[in-house]
This record gives sequence, structure tokens and C-alpha cells, in this order.
Amino acid sequence: MNYSTGGANYTGDKLVPVKNISYDLSGRGAFAMDTDFIKRTQLYNVWLWKKFVAQFRAYGADDLRWAGVPDGWRSEYWGKMMRGASLVCAYSGDETLYAILTESVKELLATADSEGRITTYSKEYEFNGWDLWGRKYVLLGLQYYLEICRDEALAEKIVDAMCRHADRIMDYVGKEQEGKKPINKTTSIWGGLNSSSILEPFVRLYNLTGEQKYLDFSEYIVSEGGCDGENIFEAAYEDKKAPYEYAYVKAYEMMSCFEGLIEYARTTKNEHYRQAAINFGYKLLKTDVTVIGCCGCTHELFDNSARLQTRAADDTVMQETCVTVTWMKLCSQLLRLTGDRVFADAMEQSFCNAYLGALNTHEVVKPLYKRSLFVEGDKLQPYYSMLTFDSYSPLTADSRGRNVGGLCAFREDNTYYGCCACIGSAGIGLMGKVSLTEDEDGIFVQYYVNGRVSFKTEKGYEATLCIKTNYPYSGEVGICAERWDSRIGALKLRIPAYSKRTSAEHNGRALSTDGEYICVPSVSKGDMLSVVFDMRVREILPPYADGPDAEKYAAYAYGPVLLAKDRLLGDYLSERVDAVTDGEGYAEFELSDTPFDEIYDARLAVRLRQKNGGYVRLVDYSSAGKTLDERSKCAVWLLK
Repeated sequence: MNYSTGGANYTGDKLVPVKNISYDLSGRGAFAMDTDFIKRTQLYNVWLWKKFVAQFRAYGADDLRWAGVPDGWRSEYWGKMMRGASLVCAYSGDETLYAILTESVKELLATADSEGRITTYSKEYEFNGWDLWGRKYVLLGLQYYLEICRDEALAEKIVDAMCRHADRIMDYVGKEQEGKKPINKTTSIWGGLNSSSILEPFVRLYNLTGEQKYLDFSEYIVSEGGCDGENIFEAAYEDKKAPYEYAYVKAYEMMSCFEGLIEYARTTKNEHYRQAAINFGYKLLKTDVTVIGCCGCTHELFDNSARLQTRAADDTVMQETCVTVTWMKLCSQLLRLTGDRVFADAMEQSFCNAYLGALNTHEVVKPLYKRSLFVEGDKLQPYYSMLTFDSYSPLTADSRGRNVGGLCAFREDNTYYGCCACIGSAGIGLMGKVSLTEDEDGIFVQYYVNGRVSFKTEKGYEATLCIKTNYPYSGEVGICAERWDSRIGALKLRIPAYSKRTSAEHNGRALSTDGEYICVPSVSKGDMLSVVFDMRVREILPPYADGPDAEKYAAYAYGPVLLAKDRLLGDYLSERVDAVTDGEGYAEFELSDTPFDEIYDARLAVRLRQKNGGYVRLVDYSSAGKTLDERSKCAVWLLK
């Protein structure tokens, strides 16, 4: 049974994710520990899944009217978290998680009304506000679960429910001359970007069912241009403006529309829209991606963040976690379309910094719920729950945890949740999914995860690699081909762009490291590979010298990991860093024991040598600021 809905493979794709990736993470390592933490604190939380489903049972739960406009978005929570949880379940093979997700899917299906609607909006207020946005996530959550579903009868019920859900939408949304409500008029928010992003699951539904009506509706959405007042797809194809110059600049929603456009282009083999999406991605890399791998220094908006990222912190939240994860997802699609390593590097930059920085891994975080049911093994235990993911990330001196993005209260008990918490697990799930990709010539290792990974190629060939590494907190990677079918072809290992001095060996013999990937043309069972990446600390200057106060700041990176000051280190954030660097911009440093033992551990700590002979202490950005208050105020852009 194969319910992949991500679009058919065709020659327009340079790479595709390897099928059936399964990680044995019992050997631990950072990726395993983070996966375990997300599962324990969020995805195993049965109370939370039930709470999300309950919103669909409460007729009109999102009929909140501000200035007379329905504007609730509780409807997104279930599908967002189901998508991420299904990705995590796929690579981790977690039976406890699978059982929880299966039960939640069954409960959601039972909320459909007689017309097939699965929504938190009443009929009186439907097709307004965030209604289509929420219905999008219902479809996506079910579609991603289908890819792990092992119950044929349940799978058939899911497909039937999705079709009824989608058909009801198409009965009311469409061309005005047909007596329907145009998609960009189904909301007064962001010109319709949120509603138009339903394009993605409609294309996937066509791929799943083969029903032409779903592709026709997808074509209609594309023809409407993504928002009211400007066709953003054509603007991207023309490539004259940056996304922050479009009529509407909400980052998360706009990228979601382009994810749908990519699925549409892949399915229809439309080169025009494929190029539009590629142009969009490269433009974002130039104008809006910051040093930590996120976008938006003005709330959650595209705003030429590459230029503005050194702007001193004020009362404006920035660098939203929903944007981080959606950018990672868009990069995974663009890597598939182009085969360009730059998008794999961009995913890694986001994951190691903005994403892990948003992960609330420390007990100092205050609980948000009085009590919930938590699954541990086969027992239900009382447990204090919290938001597993923070919503915003600082760049210059500021505190984390300043706001909960997309917060909605649950009316039954006045508890609440946020959009960034729901989307979070999709980030690590995506890294597990695309850590290996393939083309006709072989396998690409895109991200180095400590553990044993088994997989099956597009042609059905199977292999197992044992990877031993503490990457990205060490540059050393060892790989053993425990099982390998010679028909797979070459094994190619990504060399991140930052690594200017890379060495590699295959069974003790040196390999060329001149390109973007280390290529091992022929692999046999038992072969050993070793790689050492260049982890010299490098000084990073702002990409735009005309940015606000750009000349005052520098950042420092250890491999893909950005380093940061933290107030807990005792070094005042206002003190300038005057690092000793060579002519290539590499700084003198030494690794040190991780600090904060009395509060929390860092993943990485360094001492950076100063020109006055002293040192400044830095930790990895993802570990900085974890008290979520002034105690650990932090900064990645440091005064120089």
C-alpha cells in the first residue's frame, strides 16, 4: 500500500527523497535526543490531540469576530501537528506514536458533518477568515498520515473523507461567473495568500485519486495568482522584484503558496511555474534569509531581512518559527527541483540555528497547562506540559520567549496553544525525510545523522548505512556500508559550502573533495568512509553594508552552527568583540567545556581570542537564551 501524494517523479526533478527511510537512533546523538524530546513533550500528549480534535466538534469554534470578521485559526492546529508527527513517525518507526496518531485520525474523521465539512467554522461564517487555511491543514494532516498508514480500510475512509471535504469546498469556491466565491475573496487577510495556499493539498489529492476535478481546481487557484491585486507567481517568473516588494508580504503564507505551485508544476510538467518557484527561492536567499536561517525582522513579514538583520532589537518580534519550518520545507522542494547544494546548505543553516534555537529543551520553561495525559511506554501518567517550541528568535541583544505566535485559547478551559508549537515537529521530521536523496546515478547524503539508517531506492534496492558522528558539533563523520546493493550506484556526500578544507577517505584511500559532493563511484558491503569538515570559526560580516548599523556588527560560526553571547556567561552583551582573525576571516578559538551547569547545558562552547589577549565566551545559538527572560538575554550579531 503506497499513499505517497507528493507528486510524480519526472525529469524536471534533479533529486528525489529516498523512500522508506528508517533510523535506528538508539546510538543517541543530538538528532536522536531532539527527536525523543519532541515526542515526549508534545507528540505523545494524548490530551493535546484530543483538545485539537474537540475544536472541530464545537460548532463554530473559530467564529471569533474582531471588527465583524471571523478570524480564528484553531482549525490549523491538528493538521499542522499531524503532518510533522507523521514525518517523525516515518523515520523513527515509533509504534507508540503510530498508535496515538491513528486514534487521533479516527477521532477527526468522526467530526465530519453530513456534507463532509471538517472545519471549525459554522456555515454562517464559513469561507471567511482562516477557514480555507484550516481546511488546508485538515487535508495535509490526513495526506501525510496516509503515507504511514498500515490499515487498508482506514486508508480508504481517509481518502473518501478528503474527497467529500474537498468537493464541498469546490461547490462554493471558484469563478464568480459560476456563482461561486473567488478564492481570494474567501478572506480579508493578506490578500488571500492564506486561502490560496490550499493549492498544495489539492494537487496532492489529484495525485492520490487521479480525479481530474482536483487538478482543474488547482489550475483555477494558480490562475488567480495567489493573492488579490497581484499575481505573485508571474511576478516570481519575471524576477524583477523581490518578495518583500510584492503587494502582500506575509512570509509563511506566501511560501506555502509557492509550495503548492511547485507541486502543481511537478505534476503538470509546467516549466513556466517551475522556473517561477526557482526564481522565488533564489531571490529569498539573496534578500530575506538571515544568518540563523529565517526570514522576517518586522514581525512575520518579508522585509529585506538580509539587510535589516543587524537592526537593534526593539519591541518588534521577529524570526518566526513557522517561517523557519516553512522555509526549510520550501528548500527541500527546491533542492529536489534544482539539485543545487545551496538549498541543502540553507536547510541545515535553518535547522542548526533558528529551528533548534526555538526548541524549548530546558526545564526552566514554565508549564502552560495544569495537567494533561502523557504517554510513556504503555502507561498514562499525569504530566506537566509546555510549549515545546518557542515562536520568535532574536538576532541582536534580546530575550527569547517574548510572545506566543498564533495563540488561540481553548474556550472549554482557557488553556491555549500556538501556531509555531504545532508546526515545529515538521522541521525535524523533514530533516529525517530528506537526509538522503537520490538520482539515477546513486545516493546523496545531505545531512549527517548519528545512527543506523536503512532505506529503499526508487527502483527497490535496499541498503543500510551506519553513521557515527557528533555533527554539526564536530566535523568528523564515519560511515560504514553495513548493507549495500551494487545496483544502487554511487554514494555522494555533501560538502557544505562553509567547508573550505575537507578531507575524506574510502577504505583508507584519499578521495577527491574538489566538488560540492564527495563521490564514491563504487561501494561494497563493509566499506568504510571517513570525512573531516572544516570547523574553523569564521567571522561573518553583514551581507549588506548599507543595513542599519551593519558596520557595528559581526557574527561567528563553527561549521553551520552560529555562536552567540548569553548573559549567563557573565560577559555583557554591550561589550565589543575584537577577535583575532587571519587574512581569510578565520578567528583564533578553542573549544571549552559547556557552561551553565547550574541551569542548563549548551551543545557547544568556544573561547574566542581577543586582540587584547583575553577571550570572549560563546555558545551555540540554539543553546543561548533558554531561560526565556532577561537572565539569558542573548545575541548572535555581536558588537565589534
